[in-house]
Amino acid sequence: MQASRSLAPTHRLLTASRASVRPVAAAKASAPVAPKQYHPSPLSQPAPSTYAIVEVGGTQLIVEPGKWYTVNRLSADVGSKIKFGRVLAVKKEGKFNFGMPYVEDASVEAEVIEELRGPKIIVYKMKPKKHYRRKQGHRQDLSKFRITSI
Repeated sequence: MQASRSLAPTHRLLTASRASVRPVAAAKASAPVAPKQYHPSPLSQPAPSTYAIVEVGGTQLIVEPGKWYTVNRLSADVGSKIKFGRVLAVKKEGKFNFGMPYVEDASVEAEVIEELRGPKIIVYKMKPKKHYRRKQGHRQDLSKFRITSI
């Protein structure tokens, strides 16, 4: 019979490597763990003190003074002041007014910041088994404006 090999040298190497790992793991476990921070939901935050609901470029927006918004291209030059007359509702100084359909004597003023283009969208048309394939790209023209007053 052959003499069996001893596993002692390998066993010593494993024990040495485990000993070197243990202090690192113990150091990580002893460090204080900060609680995970979550972003608050927009629904849990209170409504702003002044805002308006406006019809602009085919969409309805809730706008606040000092913030900027992006909509479909407006027929106004960059840097010009514009006035939105289609105001559906206004909240100002704790009073909420809504119109049917628009609020009378209410307007929202804004300044056009820039004109830009949206992300590229691929329009792909195909008719199976007819060898008909058409690929076309599209980028929407947009305008960015900042609300100056309500």
